Amino acid sequence: MTYKTTSHRTETTQPTFICIGAHKAGTTWLFRELSKHPDIWIPYRKELHYFDRSPKYSSPNDLATSSPFSRVLGLKPWELPTMLVNNWNILKFIAQGDFHHAAWCMKWTFGYYNDNWYKSLFSQAVSHKACGEITPSYSILKSSDLAKINAINAHIKIIFLIRDPVERAWSAIRFHADRGFIDKDIIDSDDRIIAELKMPDMLLRGDYERTIDTYLQHFDPSQILIGFYDAIHDNPVGLLSDITRFLEVPPFEESVIDNKTRVNMSPPREMSKTVRDYLVETYAPVIDRMAQSFGSYAMMWGQSRDSGQHYSDTQLLPTFHP
Repeated sequence: MTYKTTSHRTETTQPTFICIGAHKAGTTWLFRELSKHPDIWIPYRKELHYFDRSPKYSSPNDLATSSPFSRVLGLKPWELPTMLVNNWNILKFIAQGDFHHAAWCMKWTFGYYNDNWYKSLFSQAVSHKACGEITPSYSILKSSDLAKINAINAHIKIIFLIRDPVERAWSAIRFHADRGFIDKDIIDSDDRIIAELKMPDMLLRGDYERTIDTYLQHFDPSQILIGFYDAIHDNPVGLLSDITRFLEVPPFEESVIDNKTRVNMSPPREMSKTVRDYLVETYAPVIDRMAQSFGSYAMMWGQSRDSGQHYSDTQLLPTFHP
């Protein structure tokens, strides 16, 4: 396939950007907002999990088996509900006359999973200036899988939303318990919570430095935009303006931006002193380094916003390049 380069994007079916996380750092909010932009196309599913489809990752591995025939023949009983939901979505969209959604779902369900199939998931973006996907688990990818992203589009742009590691980890515990990903009773035991927080996958998702360093092995710093979760509440217009400028599309109309409606939020629950002390001890060195390197909201992590320290708007920038 020959790629023809334009001023905005390549005239082929490939993503021009991906958002790689972090988990519980506002990616669902970003998905909702980007879906409103007339010049940005994103798939109807928020998380594609193509690059972390290998069973070596603790991610949904629905794409691990490439052949549709092998998927059907090897269907496990617990995988049947997912297959039924996918087929129901196809029928639902056809009944509604929404043939774009139906065609995409058919491709998703019955395609042969490889790089050409992945790029074809963006074929409906032909009239848009930017297209991409949001999969938070891409923040834990190994270098070898980042090379695969680079092979898809060496000029792809990377968006990475980050959040106070202490608050992110606590939000993840509440979210996982609420959704049944871990035992719901764990939330009542500090010892069990801390054991879960020590799990390698949990630590990896909070290791922003490792994520950034690994991506910088394959992409130029100008291709990576890091945004602060805090800005969703404090400065959503500034955050989205930086993102649209990065993606080379016109800015949002401020009237369509919503930072009031919470999406995919974890149920509220006070963090115990024992759990907080553990998390602070674990992440304090990282927070200190990031505050020195990144400034902005990272300077406020690990301390109360009411600590008496005040920052000007120029200090609290919503994004930065590594």
